[in-house]
This record gives sequence, structure tokens and C-alpha cells, in this order.
Amino acid sequence: MDKKALFLEVNPVFATAKGCLGLLMNTGVKGAKELGSKIDMGVPRATDTPPEIIRAYMVSNEARYYIGNIMAEESGCDTIVDLPCGYVPRGLALTESGKEFYGLDLPAVIEELEPAIREIATSEQNDKMHFEAVDATNLDSLRNALKGAKGKICILTDGLLGYFNNPELDSVLNNIRELLKEHGGVWITADKFGTDLGAITYVALTDSDGEIVRQAMRSGGTKVADIPISHTVIHGTVSEAKKYFKEHGFEIEEVTYAKKLPQLTSLNDNSDDLEKLRKAYESIIMWVMTVKDGEVKNTDEGKEFDVQWERDGSTLVCKITGRLDTITGPELLSEYREQNTDGVQEIIMDLADTEYISSAGLRVINIMSESLPDPDEFRFKNVTEDVMDILEVTGFADVYEII
Repeated sequence: MDKKALFLEVNPVFATAKGCLGLLMNTGVKGAKELGSKIDMGVPRATDTPPEIIRAYMVSNEARYYIGNIMAEESGCDTIVDLPCGYVPRGLALTESGKEFYGLDLPAVIEELEPAIREIATSEQNDKMHFEAVDATNLDSLRNALKGAKGKICILTDGLLGYFNNPELDSVLNNIRELLKEHGGVWITADKFGTDLGAITYVALTDSDGEIVRQAMRSGGTKVADIPISHTVIHGTVSEAKKYFKEHGFEIEEVTYAKKLPQLTSLNDNSDDLEKLRKAYESIIMWVMTVKDGEVKNTDEGKEFDVQWERDGSTLVCKITGRLDTITGPELLSEYREQNTDGVQEIIMDLADTEYISSAGLRVINIMSESLPDPDEFRFKNVTEDVMDILEVTGFADVYEII
């Protein structure tokens, strides 16, 4: 299996980002069609979606793309950090307006996006664009990606937070807080409200019940990527989420989508539809967040990722050192498939030197266990306190035996 296929299997969410580019290609967004022509758009997607729902997706994606750009341009920051950057042409738009742009995403996205977007960018735009593969739960990964950033930064997060479990969400918020302490600037996200954007758009344009869109999104998302969504404050009440973000050191200013909504090509100059959207988008709120000045947290680089394998009869022992996350997960899965597993009845994963496991790492564990004749013969041992917390929160401590 090639590297791209491995990343799709371990991090299936990256395939959904191509759907956003596909929608923008049909809206007239500058650079979208040219970019799409240079990227492999052959990913699984739902084929039975009604046209009125596709239109709602198209309109909402064009709106969120332009509103994100407007917020970045008005942020007062010279450097824009798009986390995750996905496959959209935001780097072209923001560098054209004079901003320095950092596109951060999974390795598979960066490896495909960067050469494609650089091919259509001007030399001046290329000088201002930077792309780095990161794991948002890893502060060192983010710091290394932004080590060349100058001045205050504006971090844009669109469609990321809803995929994390609680330990991951804690890590991401802590990491972004530390980045803002170091660089200054703002963090802008509508992720608490944006999950309902497609449905709200559909209701506004059709005067119909938005539940059909929510159902289509759930079934369509399952066809694209089997991604279990953990219930966190992102899916809870607004007051719970505000409290959570404030407890992590953020001060929140609210800006509605309605206030920043521009003319949209996908509406075909229909002023009535634009006005309907403007009213509906009063409920979609972006949080513009800053942090109080404070001491910057120093972190150790951590242990270098390593996997050691040992075969004892029908038992395969896998000892992991370092972090098992979006970047190292594909490496573990690749190494596992290179092992001679003939006759293997049991896998024991030794976590004595494992510092962290993300949802991508947990997905690899599931894949490994399902490859056994009896998945119940997958076990953990030497689990550290930090990793045990992750296994308990995600339910893995109930699914797999710990010895």
C-alpha cells in the first residue's frame, strides 16, 4: 500500500477536504478550478445527494471560504495560519492581498496540495506561502512549523475541532494558547456553530426542515470516511463551550457570519436569497479569541517515535516509543503489515514508553485488532497514567484487556 493510501486509512477525514474544493470549483472561486485540475479528486463520495442539498453545500462552502478570508484580512495580523488548510486556494487569495500564509495540515494533504498550488501561484505569492505537515495535538510540531513566522499571527480553524475527543481537544486548545502567547495575535473559529451551517443554509434557501440535510451529512460522511465523532463541548451547549474555552485561557469576542457575508456567485445574483442567508447567518457565530499575556510554556522534544517487534510463538509484541498520532500512525500500520503474521493469534502492545495516542493512533489499533482471528486477543500492557486517561475517555480501556 502506498503512503497516500495509508494516510487515507489512518486519517480518513482528509478525504472530506477534497469535497470542499469540489464544491468551490463550481462557484467561481478564483483558483479553485485550476487547483482542482492538478489534484487527484478521486475520493469516495455520496452519489445520491439531492440537487437542492448540493446547492446548500455549495453556497455554505463559498460563504465560509470568503468569510474566513475577510476575517483574516481584517485581523490586523500580517501572518495567517490556516489550520487545517485543506485543499482550498486560500493561500492564493491571502498572499495576493499581501499576507504571509502558513498552510498546516496532515502530511498527505500537504504533499498533494503544495506542489499543485505552487504551480499556479505567482513568484510573489510563492515567496509568501509556506506549507507544513503537522499534528495539531503536538505543540512541538506546531512550533516547528511556525518557527519562521514574523509578527502577530491569525490562526484560522474551520471544520477541525469537531473531530477531536476530549483529550485531543484539551491538547489543541492548550497548544493554540501557547502559540498566541509566543507570537501574539488572534484565533478565529466558527467550529462551535459551523457544524449546522449546511442545514441552516438549506432551510434559508428552501423554507424547508433542515433535518434532511443533517441526515444527508451523517450518511454522506459515513460513505466518505468512517469517523466516529466524540461528544465534546463542541457538540454541547454554547454556555458549556464558552466556559471551557475561557478555562483554557481564551477571551472571546463574537462576530456573526451575517455581518461579514459578501455577494456569492453560487446565488446567481439572487438578492432575495442573499437577504435570507444574511438573516439565517445571524446564528452562525465566529469566536475571535485572544489570550492574556503570560509565561510561555517550555516543552521537551519528547521521545523519538520508534516501534520494536518481538514474536513469541503465536504472540506478537509491539513496543511503541513516543507519540502515536496522525503522523506516526501510518508508519506503525505500514510496519505491522510488513511483519510475518502467519499463525499470530495474539497481539500485545507495550505502552511503557508511549507518551500520547491520538484518534488516528486508536484507529490503527482497531485495524490491528480486527486483523486477528479473534479481535479480543489484542491487549495492552505497561500503560502509563497519561495514556490510561486517553484509553478510558475513549472507551478503549473497556474494549481491550489491559494486563
